[in-house]
Amino acid sequence: MVEMITGVTLAARVVFFVASYRGYKAESKKEDDRAVRNWIMESINGLRSHAVNLMETGYRTDDDNLEREAKVMIDNIDLFKNEVNLAATGEVKSLWNKKSSPDFDNLIEFDVKVVEEIEKITKLMAELEIEVNSDGKDKMKLIGEAKSGITAARNHFIQRMQFINGVN
Repeated sequence: MVEMITGVTLAARVVFFVASYRGYKAESKKEDDRAVRNWIMESINGLRSHAVNLMETGYRTDDDNLEREAKVMIDNIDLFKNEVNLAATGEVKSLWNKKSSPDFDNLIEFDVKVVEEIEKITKLMAELEIEVNSDGKDKMKLIGEAKSGITAARNHFIQRMQFINGVN
């Protein structure tokens, strides 16, 4: 009983961000995967916009550190986008052919990790832009946290795709 409640709770955490998500029910497995990937892509595009704003601010204010760090963020975000695009064009995996399985509960856990990490980065990037524009002292700390978050989200996504590819 505890596992079912946890599974429902995890799926609800994803639904908070991805409205059409149904937790990989029999009729919605591929659609749920597509919805998660689309949400990730849209969110990554937003993160990239924040990073471009930071890079432009660094350029305008002659802040070479900010400009350089923003470029690194943009590069990492572009790598992340590429991985999501490659996942979207991949072959149909055997996981989607299963009728029901605890594997889907595990997949929901991966979805939660990716979605919540991206949401955390989104909030952090907005805070970072405010900090940069007010010439705050914590901007380099926040830049480090944002870069670390991008890497963590990307790694969670890679693990998610490895899980999908590895389930037979």
